[in-house]
Amino acid sequence: MAITFFKTPKNKKFDYRPVYYDAKKEEREKRLKTAYEEGGDNYEQALRDRIQMRWKRGSATRDKRASNQRLVIIMVVIFLLAYLVFFR
Repeated sequence: MAITFFKTPKNKKFDYRPVYYDAKKEEREKRLKTAYEEGGDNYEQALRDRIQMRWKRGSATRDKRASNQRLVIIMVVIFLLAYLVFFR
């Protein structure tokens, strides 16, 4: 039988749950909610929302493509300049 003068503290337990934000999931839930509520009264607004969503997606891919093309052109110009400077 051991006699201790100091009690060792027990481990603390935390109830922490991290929160994640998923924009695609929110958009999907919004579309599903409007689809269920849509009976014919809100058809025009739902159509506008769908068109707007598709337009946003399309513009993002066009922006990425343009950025990539610009990067490739700049790299080619830099390599040509480096070639002219170091090998001539």
